[in-house]
Amino acid sequence: MEALQHVQITEHSIPFFPGMNNNLKPDIPVFSALPPLILADDTPQSEEGLRVSEEDYWKHYYEHPDFRYEWNDGVLEVKAMGDFASYLLADWFIEIIKENIKTFKQARLIGLDIGFKLNLPDKKASIRKPDLAVILASNPVQIEPDDRTYKGCFDICIEFLSDSDKKVVEKDTVIKRLEYCQVGVKEYFILDRKNKETAFYRLNSKGKYVKIVPRNGIIQSKVLPNFQFRVKDLYAQPLLEDLIKDDVYKSYVLTNYQEQCKRADMAEAERQKAVTELQAAKNTIETERQKAVKAEQKAKQLAEKLQAILKENDQVTAI
Repeated sequence: MEALQHVQITEHSIPFFPGMNNNLKPDIPVFSALPPLILADDTPQSEEGLRVSEEDYWKHYYEHPDFRYEWNDGVLEVKAMGDFASYLLADWFIEIIKENIKTFKQARLIGLDIGFKLNLPDKKASIRKPDLAVILASNPVQIEPDDRTYKGCFDICIEFLSDSDKKVVEKDTVIKRLEYCQVGVKEYFILDRKNKETAFYRLNSKGKYVKIVPRNGIIQSKVLPNFQFRVKDLYAQPLLEDLIKDDVYKSYVLTNYQEQCKRADMAEAERQKAVTELQAAKNTIETERQKAVKAEQKAKQLAEKLQAILKENDQVTAI
């Protein structure tokens, strides 16, 4: 009660509503309007640059609900947010690489921010989450359906670069390129929606990355069998249905659809053949009919001539 005695109470007029006068007691003070509440800013804040242990990273940051964190030798790094143009490029590339994997069944495609640990020289380590990765069927370490991390080394890593920030660009084009090379990722693709930093790397016999040089504008993978694509198609993004007659793609894109088209073409060819044969038969029948008509007309004419001759003979005999 003592606390209440120190609270200052002020009287304030109350707006009038019909029926209120029956219940109002003018001798009861009314509290003045309270100021609006100021809500605290609860927007999640990035902790990029924070130094944490590997144990804390796996426990608190690997599956963070708000940020895609990677871990670089004890320091948190945030993966950049993509934009719509990057999504379109990634969507098209994922479609064609999935077609290759579905056709030849020699690899698995990994996404969903599944990360793997890179044990680097000088006892350093990092944990990376490639935007896309490939595990060959021949890889001694496979991934199980319930796994949220990968315990081996990816055979191909793909990063979709969408940020113009120099630091972000450097991370994908320099730092990760070096790390992936050091742990033995066989091929590394950087796909930039602006086509400024797009590059393709492959390990050589000395364990160093060398650029994959396009031949006639075509990149060919040595890791995935028959996987090839035109660099310009990354940006034109043609429909898969338009690729099935293209020599670059027809060995693996929509092969079931190609078989269906082939069967449909064969059926159409058979139908056309049957139509042609039927028309030829009709033509033959019509020709024979016309011959018969002509023969009938000729026979009729001969009969008329013979009748005329006989009639003439009869007249001569009568004389």
